[in-house]
Amino acid sequence: MVKLFLPTFAALALTVSVAAVPTASNAAAAAPFTFSQWIEDIIANPDGQHLSPEEAVAAKNAAVGAESPANPLLKRKPNCDGFGHANAKNAASCLDYLAKKGAKGTKCEVKQPTQSFCKIGNAEIIGSVSNHYPQSVNCNDVARTGGKIFDSCWRADDTVGGAEWCINNNVIYVILSKV
Repeated sequence: MVKLFLPTFAALALTVSVAAVPTASNAAAAAPFTFSQWIEDIIANPDGQHLSPEEAVAAKNAAVGAESPANPLLKRKPNCDGFGHANAKNAASCLDYLAKKGAKGTKCEVKQPTQSFCKIGNAEIIGSVSNHYPQSVNCNDVARTGGKIFDSCWRADDTVGGAEWCINNNVIYVILSKV
């Protein structure tokens, strides 16, 4: 009986330990939703299956308070004060639009002190420069910056507004605001 018990117990223990090994799929499912990562995924595969802007806002609502401060894009915090708060779904639609434009190599150009990059509903994403125009950057970087603003400045009433220096072009100040 003891001879049969030990091999059976060892096999059962091995089965349980293998089943407990984390996989990429369940590790990704455990990671909290961020707009920064949503934008990166759209940029990497514009034609892939991604959350719609509405689903992305719902995922953000579900992930409130779960963001990791270790996210490298969050080292410098956007300015969330003094900007009108746009509808989150409209703002997410702008980010999606800019990420898809950038994936095609499209540049977002600022040829005057302020330049609108996207306006959907009551949300607008603007590029602003003081006196060093014209300036341009791939629209991916504007979308990435918008994702960073969204992650830091999103509010529980499903609105967002803020500004941050553009990733990869610190001359352009990206503003996500209510029209």
